[in-house]
Amino acid sequence: MSVYKRRQLAASRTASSIRVASHEADTARDDITCLETQVFSIYVLAQTRLRAAALGVSPAHLLLAEGTIRPELFYKAFAQSLGTHFTMTPPAFERRLDWASALTSGAARLADGRWLIAPQDNALSTLQRRLSRRPRHDLLITTPQNFVDAIHAQFAAKIADHAVTHLAIILPGQSAREGVGLGQKIALAASAGLVFFGIVDGGILWTLACALFSAAVAFGVGLRFAASFAALARPCETARPLSDKGLPFYTLLVPLYREGNVVSHLIKNLAALDYPAAKCEVLFLVEEGDASTHQAIAAQHLPAHFRVIIAPTGAPRTKPRALNIGLAHARGELLVIYDAEDQPDTDQLRKAAAAFAKSDPKLACLQASLAIENAKDSWLTRLFAIDYAGHFDVLLLGWSRLKLPMPLGGTSNHFRTAHLRAAGGWDAWNVTEDADLGLRLARLGYACRMLDSTTWEEAPPCLADWLPQRRRWMKGWMQTCLTHTRNPLRLWRELGQLRATHILALLIANTFGPLVGIWFTVYVLWHAYLGDLVPGEDWQTFLANLCWTGLALIGFASLFLPTLIGAFRRGLLTSLAWITLRALHWLFMSLAAAQAMVELVTRPFHWAKTQHGLSKARAQDPA
Repeated sequence: MSVYKRRQLAASRTASSIRVASHEADTARDDITCLETQVFSIYVLAQTRLRAAALGVSPAHLLLAEGTIRPELFYKAFAQSLGTHFTMTPPAFERRLDWASALTSGAARLADGRWLIAPQDNALSTLQRRLSRRPRHDLLITTPQNFVDAIHAQFAAKIADHAVTHLAIILPGQSAREGVGLGQKIALAASAGLVFFGIVDGGILWTLACALFSAAVAFGVGLRFAASFAALARPCETARPLSDKGLPFYTLLVPLYREGNVVSHLIKNLAALDYPAAKCEVLFLVEEGDASTHQAIAAQHLPAHFRVIIAPTGAPRTKPRALNIGLAHARGELLVIYDAEDQPDTDQLRKAAAAFAKSDPKLACLQASLAIENAKDSWLTRLFAIDYAGHFDVLLLGWSRLKLPMPLGGTSNHFRTAHLRAAGGWDAWNVTEDADLGLRLARLGYACRMLDSTTWEEAPPCLADWLPQRRRWMKGWMQTCLTHTRNPLRLWRELGQLRATHILALLIANTFGPLVGIWFTVYVLWHAYLGDLVPGEDWQTFLANLCWTGLALIGFASLFLPTLIGAFRRGLLTSLAWITLRALHWLFMSLAAAQAMVELVTRPFHWAKTQHGLSKARAQDPA
């Protein structure tokens, strides 16, 4: 190539770069051109453009997310610059409006034929470029919050109905609302008959019942040992942190019901998260009639990227119903759930974003570990703390490394929003929606893994608060067991032999374990005291007693090993002395399970609310 041609090519490339840079600058400047006549100086707007470019967002979005300008002032100026109209009180929408699509797009058709729009982020730039050349007078512009309020005011009943029926429509048979199927009733009756006649008659029926029960328990015990050893393996390398520009948009869903006493603490915890305000939104999901929480939020100065979403009145009034309503509003590529009392690690969102960026596209959820902040409040909270350490830091971590399905915790679940929507969101009729969702994601071919980060929670310090919470958990596990065993052959096909058996063992252990565990322990200890635990009059009795003894020994070991590992990792070894109260703890667990079985029949979808804000540590040191 000649020198002349090389110079000509270089000049052409330079001119092209200048044109691209000029176009990008014009685009960025267009976002906030309407503010040049306001109180903002040219210097402030120029700095805003530079910071927005570094974050990969529009300048207008940055100003709004950081609270530099009030939304009504910006959108009014924006509408004037386009020659359109601004409104704070949107007119009625057309009756057949697809409200879900309207929430996603920020645009909706009005009954009079005009369009109401509430553009955000890059949509502002697009609208500015299009309408600056060809103005349209059939548009009304409003703020995003006014847009959402107007949608809720007109379509509250449809929104409430969608939150509780959508899952059953897109995935028939996957909702707890359907109750006990005919095949399940037959199986339960046959199992109860086998146990009853086995106890009364003894002989081969009793041996068969013992063998089936022993096989199920032995498999579950084996899974606990496997998870414990897998959790001891060296952790994988953590993903490299993403730059601010490379961070995805994050939605934080925070369901609140009668949580007025912890709202201020919650806002501080979420505001302390190390994530750009322009790249996340915090949605408080508050029930329509919850006056105390509404008043508590109104008394606070919310950051600009925090919003309140009203959950319309509907039944059942459960946390997953509120989450489904929040999911319809979520704009983030990633989404996380936090409870009212949560205090997540400040870098948790960044860790999750980096892990998702490095992971397989089929990874749907990352579960952060949950730990108890008020472990020293009472003997119950001490046992709660070491249980959580064994469950999240050992068992779930081990199952995650073994790539087995795992039930999620009720908070700090980080999702790819698209996968969550494909799975139908949460089951509004299941009172342990977290465990159910984790298993459903596995059945749909998605993966759930643990995230190397911690969220600190508050445990109920007294039995009056602990028992209703545990009763709800037990009832939810029963609902989850019924939901995922309606069609065992389908479960087998979707997951394969090992993973399906793992889920069945997990469901059986969490459903029936608390019911029979304490009595099984009493049986073994009593016969050990009498000295006739293993010997028997015939071979059937001998075999049954031998099974009970073996299961008792390895069962206790499988319960203690993850607890010991978790307590060591969390620095809770001093609390292990309280494990001597485990028998009393199991007795209350059995009581909660029995109450849950009754409630499953009488009030299957009732949500027993857990009282928060009772932590002595938090009361003594709010910081």
